[in-house]
Amino acid sequence: MIGLLNAYHFDTTPGSYQEKYEPMFLDYLKKILPNEKIKCFQVAQNEFPKNISECDSWILTGSPASCYEDKEWIHKLSQFIRDCHTKKIKMLGICFGHQLVAHSLGGEVVNSKKGWGFGVRDFEVSKSSHWMTPTLEKECSLLFYHQDQVTKLPPGATHLAGDDFCEIQMYNIDEHVFSIQGHPEFTREYSKLRIDNQIKNIPESTYESAITSLKNETDEIIVGKWISNFLKK
Repeated sequence: MIGLLNAYHFDTTPGSYQEKYEPMFLDYLKKILPNEKIKCFQVAQNEFPKNISECDSWILTGSPASCYEDKEWIHKLSQFIRDCHTKKIKMLGICFGHQLVAHSLGGEVVNSKKGWGFGVRDFEVSKSSHWMTPTLEKECSLLFYHQDQVTKLPPGATHLAGDDFCEIQMYNIDEHVFSIQGHPEFTREYSKLRIDNQIKNIPESTYESAITSLKNETDEIIVGKWISNFLKK
C-alpha cells in the first residue's frame, strides 16, 4: 500500500481550490499505478499515519506552504521523513515534498530571487537512476508552480536533473528517496487555475508566457513510469 501524505489541503473552507488537488493526484496515480492501493492522510490538517510502517511507501505532495515555515504539522512531517530515511522506507517527494525532504535531511531550501516558475518548463536529465526507464531522447518537460527551490542537496543525495532557472530539479538518495520539483500530477486546467491566482503578483509578460506554455507537450506519462518503477522495485 502507498500512503499519500497530502500537504496541500490545509484550508478547510468549502470550495477552496485546495480541495481539487487530492482527487487530481489520485486520478494520476490510478493511471500510473492502476493496481496499487492508496491510503490518504491530510497531514496539513494534522492527520498523520500511526507509524512509518503503516504503508509500504510514501508520497509527499505539493503544498501552498513553504517547508521552512514554523508550523506544527510541517515539523511533524519533517520528523516523519527523517524516521523513514533512517529505516530506508521509500519516499517520493513532489514540489513541496521534494523541498521538505531536502530541508529535513540537511539540505537547503530558499525563496528564490529568480521568481516564480510557472507553466510548462523544460529541464535536462543529467544522470539517470536505474528506475528511470524509458529514457528520454530530449529534455524533460513538466508543469511547474513554485518559487522556493532546493539550493543544496542533503548528504548522500545524487543530482539527477536541473536547468538554469532551478539547478536541482530531481535527486535521489540510494534506493529509497526519489524527489521531483515539477508537478507530473497537475492537469493543465489546474495549472491555469493556480497561475491565474498569481496574476496580481507577477508581471504581465510572465503571466502570458506561462499561459502560452500550457500548449506545450509534457512528459508526465514517462515520469509516471519512473515513479511506478521506483515505488515497485
